[in-house]
Parts: sequence; structure tokens; C-alpha cells
Amino acid sequence: MHAKQKNFDLAVVGAGIAGMVSAVRACELGLSVVVLEKSSDDKYMCNTRLTSGVFHCALQSPSQSAQALNEKIMADTDEFADMKQAQTISSNALASIRWLQSLGIRFIKGSQHYYEFILSPPTLFHQHQGWLNKGGDLLLDVLEKKLLEHEGQLLRGHQVMSLNYTPQDLLEIDIVSKQHERSKLNAKNVVIADGGFQSNPTYLQKGISKSPDKVFQRNSKASMGDGMRMVLDLGGAVSSYENFYGHLLSKDAFTNEHLWPNPWLDAIAGAGMLVNESGERFANEGLGGIYLANQVAKLDNPLGAFAIADECIWRERGNLNMQGPNPKLIDAGATFFKGDSLFELAHQAGIDADRLLQTVNDYNTQLKQRALHTLTPRRTQDKGPAYPIVKKPFYIFPVCAGITYTMGGIQINEHAQVLNPTHSPMKGLFAVGACTGGLEGGPKTGYVGGLIKSAVMGLQAAQFISKFSQ
Repeated sequence: MHAKQKNFDLAVVGAGIAGMVSAVRACELGLSVVVLEKSSDDKYMCNTRLTSGVFHCALQSPSQSAQALNEKIMADTDEFADMKQAQTISSNALASIRWLQSLGIRFIKGSQHYYEFILSPPTLFHQHQGWLNKGGDLLLDVLEKKLLEHEGQLLRGHQVMSLNYTPQDLLEIDIVSKQHERSKLNAKNVVIADGGFQSNPTYLQKGISKSPDKVFQRNSKASMGDGMRMVLDLGGAVSSYENFYGHLLSKDAFTNEHLWPNPWLDAIAGAGMLVNESGERFANEGLGGIYLANQVAKLDNPLGAFAIADECIWRERGNLNMQGPNPKLIDAGATFFKGDSLFELAHQAGIDADRLLQTVNDYNTQLKQRALHTLTPRRTQDKGPAYPIVKKPFYIFPVCAGITYTMGGIQINEHAQVLNPTHSPMKGLFAVGACTGGLEGGPKTGYVGGLIKSAVMGLQAAQFISKFSQ
């Protein structure tokens, strides 16, 4: 399919939730819109299709007050989040869901306190193509239908290679089709929405991991950071290259397709301990699985990490939610070590057994004395309780870091305008969703939520363009 015209009010790069929300809302507001998607497949792969479908705001229901949501975002990111972006997300979280509902997108309510809005049918736990005809997949179907009803265009198999300003301050878009044909479009505005840079090893090495090949791609594998590259070429700014949203997976995810995108080992490591091959702790387990996945990725050997637990942890924390490992991880054939002797298990796992026993004993002693803060690294209980590792049998799980999307990226303001290094907006250039930075991350790897960030900022971009940038 080729564009029916060559000049648009808005061109959107990427057809995941962020880009499609921007496109549909812009069409509703009377703009001429084209969406350019590099995949030619009807069911083009993007993280939206793989999503669990939970619309939350920093693990809180979007129906909470804007003040409460904003405070949670700032607390979880340890004040890292750009204040105006945080306020925009918290003030518009529920409204973005209501807008999606007005299009016919359905939600259900789950059991956890922040599971008030889950895309229906849910995909909280799925493998293989379990996402087909489920929440994220159907959401994209609805958005595409609405785009076409408003005479917008979705061009599959059209990869954007570069952006350049014309003498008239339009954005010229250089495109390559699946058939390797080159073409150009002009747009008054461009919204970049091509996901993060999680599948680009060159960018990952800048802040995520020295060994990106040892970080598991828990994602659609479609996002290469092309939008970020184009912004840099135009003189735009990037917020950071550090931090990602992801989870601790069994190391066997690299060879066993039944072990991703679920189950997670977050709760096991968070309640017990995470050690390296030397039997030493290297991160604060109390900051949760997303933080721990980031710390595993930063190891010299990201495939040399192990979650340590006992029977109480396995029984009480292993099945806290649908993504938990008990018994799904074992049923899927993951490697693990179970027995009454931690010393023997350490030998089997390839861990320094003497050092591991010392590490576990020190931990148990300090936990009993309520002095976890004296450990190195210090241990908190921000995301859940710390359990003693005392009840037989013991468990050792080889883990890996599974990356879903990167938290750093194109620097934007609260209107989704792309900023240059002096923090000034670049004319007609916007970015939304996982390709952007400045909201999530920081020293504690604060997580706000990919779906809510994409929906809110997608709407913000379209509405700002309609009002100010035509």
C-alpha cells in the first residue's frame, strides 16, 4: 500500500499503542494522518501485542486521585521523574482509559489492588501466541479500525530511515518499503513511537549491559532505537541510556520458549537472596524484581546470577500472582537445584559454596537482629518482606535479566515535544511511549507503567498538535 497523498498534518512512526493513540486522536481532531509501520505483517509484532494488559500508574489504580498518583510516581522514582511529565501522567491516567473505553476497548477488573483496569480478554499469563485475540492484540485492532474510519492511513512495510527539515520547516520523511523502494512524505508534525532501544546491542552497551547478548529479549524484538537515532541526527537530546523495565527469568529462557515472557522469579529473589557465582550478594533485594533485573544485566557476567530461597519463600512467595514461578517454572522444565544442603546445592550450581554459606548466615543473623541495613549491599524491604533462609528444602534458581523496554530515550516535555540539548522544543517533532525518557528510571529503577505512559502521552501529543502546531 502506498500513501494516497504526500503531505500530512501528522505522520506517526510506529503502530503500537502509543503511536496509534496519537494517530486516532489526531484524526478525531480533524488532522490528516499517516502511520508508518516497518513490519508488513497484518499482526505486526510490537510489545503492545505481548502486554499483560494492566493499566496501572506506578502500581496504583489510575482511579486514585491525581495527587496520590503523582506522589507515588515521585516516590518510586526517588524524585528522578521529570515533575511536569509526572503531573501529566497522574492527572490524565484515568481520562486516557475512559477515552479508550469510548472507542469500544474493553477492560475487566482483577484481584490485586492495582488491577482495576485490565485489557479484555486478559493475558496476565501467556506463552507462545497466547496473545492472539486477547487484550493488546484486540486493542490494536480497534485502534486501526477507528483510524481508517476517520480516513487516516496505516502503511505497513514502510520503514522510516531519516527525518530532515525542509526550507519550509516541514519534516521530510525518507521511507523504504518492504520491496526496497524509496519514497518521501512531508508532514507538519511527526510523532515518533517506535518503542525503545531494547533490541539494539550497540545502544544497550551504553548503559544497560556490557554483555547485551546475555540479556534476554523479553519483548517483540522489533524496537531498535531507530527513532532515537533520527532524533540525535536532527540535533535532539536523549535523557539517558540506563534502566529498563523487565523481570528476572529462568536462565533457561534462552533455550526454552516455555519460560518467557513468564514466569518471573522476582518475588523469590525479593524475599530471599540474589547472589553471583562467588556466592556474594550484589544488589538490594528489597527494591524488587525490576531493579534486580537491571542489576543482573550490569554484572560482568549477566548469566552468573542465582536466586536463593527456602521452602517458606517458595511456598508463600512463589505464587503471589499469575506470573509467579510456583509451580509454572518447574512444570516448564527450568533448571533448578533443590535439597537439604545449601553447601551441596551450591556445588551443583557452580557457586562458591563456602562463601554462599557465609553470606546466608550473615543475612539470617542480621534479619533476626533487625539490622539488615548493616549488610553490604544494604537490604531494605521496600517492595516486600525479607524472609529467613532456614527451612529445608533449599532452592537455587539460575536467573537472567529479561528486558521488556528501555526507560531512557528521547527527551521530551509534558506535551511530548522532543527537546534539544538546551531543553527547547524542536519544531513539529514529538515522541511518545517507550522511545522516550525522563519519567521512569533513576537509582531505584522506578517503574510507572508502559501502557499508561503510552496512552496518556499519545493523547497529549495529538491534542497539542491540534491546538498549537498545525
